[in-house]
Amino acid sequence: MSKETDYLDKFEGAIIGSAVGDAFGYPLMGMTYEEICDRFEKDGALELAVSRKTNTALFTEATQMSLFTADGILWAHNEQSDYENSAVASYVFYSYQLWLYMQTKTIAGREYEWLFDKKQNPNLSSLLKSKGLGKSRRLTDVNVDVLLGIRENCFGTLSRSINNNADNGAVKRVTPVGLFYGKSPDMAFRIGCDIGAITHGSPDGYLPCGVYAAMVAELLEDKSPDVAVEAAAEILRSYPGHENTLAALDKAIALANDEETDPQEGLESLGDGTDAISCLAIAVYCSILHQTNFKYAIELAANQDGDSAACAAVTGGLLGAWYGLSKLPKKWTKKVQYRSLLETVADVLYDASEYADEEEEE
Repeated sequence: MSKETDYLDKFEGAIIGSAVGDAFGYPLMGMTYEEICDRFEKDGALELAVSRKTNTALFTEATQMSLFTADGILWAHNEQSDYENSAVASYVFYSYQLWLYMQTKTIAGREYEWLFDKKQNPNLSSLLKSKGLGKSRRLTDVNVDVLLGIRENCFGTLSRSINNNADNGAVKRVTPVGLFYGKSPDMAFRIGCDIGAITHGSPDGYLPCGVYAAMVAELLEDKSPDVAVEAAAEILRSYPGHENTLAALDKAIALANDEETDPQEGLESLGDGTDAISCLAIAVYCSILHQTNFKYAIELAANQDGDSAACAAVTGGLLGAWYGLSKLPKKWTKKVQYRSLLETVADVLYDASEYADEEEEE
């Protein structure tokens, strides 16, 4: 790895790139590809839509929860928690309770009231001041419903499944994991799974989180998407229940390398992105197929029958980590809601990471 690599730029690229993808797909949710083409252009939506009310591109639950994931990781870091015993997931769970409060004005139980007391919780998140992070912009209520039901810290873990959820509600929120633990793709993978398992108990729900986090870690080191996914797949093979996720990745890679396959048909054959595995597979497919063009990758991921926002968010996180913010289309990155907050979270995450420590030592 060259010393000239700008890791801070990559941190910002992944966080903001994911938010851009999320915001691009948000207006398309609930529409079929045919309906999208009828409403926008013959080839679908090709530009980032801006809200008339805020004059910004609005994002969904995916970006909201990604920011709270980063907040939980930083909280664990500040408390110097032991990463080897999955303690990071505990702090991320607490951070998700704060997000839950912003969504519902309630929490799962009185045992979490201390989270809002500055004396008991000096790490009280400044994200609570950002009202837009509490806006309900989601297609399903899975994360809300699960978090509301978790009492006495009995959230899901790899060894204690609390449900069989396998939807995309977890994979779309773990971008910060791959960034902060980027020095160790194996650790990024495991902690990505730990955080996914908080709400998603099926291996088909949390293993894609690990793959995504490990890919982000590999992309930080300037590995291309096709190389990054192969490295993440190798880690995946060591986890129980990996067969479905691995098969989907193999299919996505094969389709991306098949010049005879029409891009839209290839995407459709991978699923609709509403489940974690197909969401990841679509993002991998788009990232490999259009690895030299962020705009094309996001457009392909979003213009489809299924979950446009989640698929484009994961695609944006992958290519954002590889490109860096400076190489993303400025006409999009400048429009996304809370751009300064997104950049600040990325910067704080970087400052607390091993990448910043290395820079200080040079």
